[in-house]
Parts: sequence; C-alpha cells; structure tokens
Amino acid sequence: MFRLSVFYLLLAALSACSAVNTPKTQPFTQNTPDSFQGQLPCFPALRAMDSLTLKYAGNQVANRIPNMPWLRHNRLITHNIATQSDVKPMTRNLKPLLAQMSGLAIEGLSLEWAVVPTAQKQNWQNRYEIKTTTSEWMTRCIKQHTQAQLKNPAQTLAQLRTIPIDNDYSTIARIAGAYPIAAIPFRYNVIKEQKRLESEWGKINNKHWARYQPPNATPAHQTLLNQHAPIWLIDSKTSVNRPGAPYWQGSQLNVNTRQSTTYSFISEARWQQQTVTQLNYIVWFSHRPKLKRIDWVSGKHDAVIFRVNLDSSGTVIAYDSIHLCGCWYRLFLPVNRPFKPITNRWQEPVTMQRITAAKTMAVYISADTHQISYLQPAANISHPITSTKKYQLPPFADLLKLPSANGVKPVFNHKGYVAGSERPERWLFWPMGVKNPGALRRFGDHAISFVGRRYFDDPHLLEKVSGLIQ
Repeated sequence: MFRLSVFYLLLAALSACSAVNTPKTQPFTQNTPDSFQGQLPCFPALRAMDSLTLKYAGNQVANRIPNMPWLRHNRLITHNIATQSDVKPMTRNLKPLLAQMSGLAIEGLSLEWAVVPTAQKQNWQNRYEIKTTTSEWMTRCIKQHTQAQLKNPAQTLAQLRTIPIDNDYSTIARIAGAYPIAAIPFRYNVIKEQKRLESEWGKINNKHWARYQPPNATPAHQTLLNQHAPIWLIDSKTSVNRPGAPYWQGSQLNVNTRQSTTYSFISEARWQQQTVTQLNYIVWFSHRPKLKRIDWVSGKHDAVIFRVNLDSSGTVIAYDSIHLCGCWYRLFLPVNRPFKPITNRWQEPVTMQRITAAKTMAVYISADTHQISYLQPAANISHPITSTKKYQLPPFADLLKLPSANGVKPVFNHKGYVAGSERPERWLFWPMGVKNPGALRRFGDHAISFVGRRYFDDPHLLEKVSGLIQ
C-alpha cells in the first residue's frame, strides 16, 4: 500500500487539479429554442441574474440547466423523468413537475442573489429597468416561463429527458489512477475500516458522555423534524467534540461551540415504489483532530449527518448516516427489515447494525473521530451523563445565508465545498474518482463510495444498500 501511495502522489501533480476541484455547473448543453426565448421579454434579465449568482455563489441549491434558468433539477427529479416510459402520464404530471423544478430555481436564486455584491445588483436592476422587488420580479418571470412550457408539453418533455443522471465521480481521475487495479487495495482497506467501526459498536461504558437534547416544541410547532429530533450523546470534554454553529470571521469560517446547534431539513426518496420522507439532522464540529503523526483524514471542520427514513405511515424504515464529506456511510436497520450483504468485488460493502427504532433516538458519537458508535431509543439511556444542554434546531438553509462583512455568505464556496476543510487524503484517494475526497460539501454532491458508484441522495439508496436492488 505504501508503494501504491507513492505512485499516486507522483501522479497527483498531473491530474489531481482536474479531479478534485471541478465545479458542477452545466450538466448538459441542449439549448432552449431561440423562438421560445424571444417570446418572453424577461428572459435576458433572468439569464443575467443567473450568471451573476453562478459567478459569486455557485450552485447552492440543486443543479442548473443551461439556458433554462427558471428550472433546476436534483437526482430525484431526473430519476422520476427517466423512469417514465409512458408519455401520457408524464404529460399529466408535467405541471407539478415544473412547479417542483421552478421552486428549486426560486429557492436557489434567492439564496445565491443575496451573495452578489450590492453594486452588481444595482447595475443589473438599472440595466433591465426592474421596478419591483427582486423577489417579486424573479417569481413572476419564472412563472411566465413555466406557463409557456406547459403550452407545448411534447417539446418540454423532450428537453427534460435530455438531462443526464447526475455524476459526482471524475472519469478522468479514474482513468489516470488505473481504477480497475487501484480499486482492489482500496476495497480491502475499506473493509478493514468497516470492521474497525463494527468492533467499536456498543462500547458506551466508561465514557464522558455530554448530552445534547432538542428544544421543547410547542403544539403549534410540533413538526416531524421536532418529533424525531435525536438526543446526541458525545464523548469528550474538549471543544473539538462540541457541536456548534459555523460563522464567518472575516474570510475564515469558524464554529461557535458555545451555541449548541443541530441543523435540519427534509428530503424525499423511494422504498419499494413508495414515498420515503427523510429527516436530516446535522451536527457541526470545529475540527477532526490529528490522532497520529500522519493522519490522512484530519483537518478543519467536521460534520455528521443522521437521517431518519419514514414510510407513508410514519414508520421507520431505516436510519443512515454520513459525514458531510460523504465519507463513512452507515446503515442502521430495524430487525424486521431485509438485508443482504453486498459481495460484488466492484462495489463497496455496507456497514450495517441492527437497532431498535423509536420516535426519539439516542445517537452516540465517539470522541475526535465523530463516528456513530451506538444507537438506541432515548428512553433506554441508563449510564452516567457528565452534562446536559439543549440545542437549537434551525433549518439547514441558514448555513447558506450566514452574516458576513459584506452581507451574507454561504458555508459552501462557488464549487460547493467548505473552504478550508480539505484533507490530506485527497492526494491519495483521488484515483477512485471522488472529487476533493475528505472535504465537506453541499447536499446533492455526496458520492459515498470509493469503489463503485453510490450517492447519498440516490432515491433508491436504501434498497440498493440493503441488497433489494443490485
């Protein structure tokens, strides 16, 4: 493995730049017909707004479609489009589909526009003679475009079908890194790391557990996110193991560990052709400290995502987790859920633990490595607790509009990464095709497997990792 590491370090100078820092901006190149653009006078201004937000903020929400700035897509949307074989049902569903895609565009443009410098905003407003508020104008223009698309369903469907499935792996890096050969030792070491994690599962005695519990929810604000908000039990006394709130101090992103915080949002997936509601909870740490002389995964910033997957009746299908880098995917299944280990040598196996599900779970996080070391119903906590605090539960979108010296600024840069969170591992792991491995990244960009291809936002991820879909 050492010789292989040296070989890859030598190759890194030639190919790592293109492999780890390629921003995702234009997923395909089909143009909207000029006749369609010419029918809507607001298009030039919307296109200019989209260009400004892309320049200064990048993609913060979903993925852009070139020449169609009134729509955006994500992996669930492109999956739904690709799996519709009959045009007639898809035509009936076109209106809600466009509403969903335009909603993503409005959300993304609104957050990204806040990052654009004031002078640039004013120049844009003067040039295109915008007389109303930017939000009102943008919403009206986007609505006009979606309504125009509804008048020609066949053409619109043809355009939407050209959107490819999102790819967060670099083919260039895999070719340069001799992926078919390199994947063999990588898979071996992945399995070795998974066995280490399995050996630590359930070892919760004689630890310094600090308890972080959710705020009290009033009946008027008793949402799903409140109902299932976990209790975090985090081992350690040091500040690197205290969940906090990121904030901008000049050009540096720091973490306020005196403000216990869990960020949350809701996403959607599929389980056996049924809708799955996903409750995402994120805790953010200031560092993943260096634990040995050469520590490939240490660095500034670390964040853990714990996800609750519910079926249409509100029953837990599974829990799963990654770090915000996309690393260390973990699956936690109730005893009645099927699981078949993945044995394909060209796919990573999955670390799975059996658990007892409950509305409120206690999530145990290890010191320094920030790994989930145990899950159990919160009602079953019986060991000593060193301290108890309540955490705040703001929406994850707050991290896309943090106050800064120049107004607001997201935690993710225009390439979708948390600047400063780069890890030394990127110089060794890039042959697997994961872009900037180890760096914290925005949702929608989480490739979660070094061997094979696997995504945290894959609509059928739970079926694939449990062995129901191969």
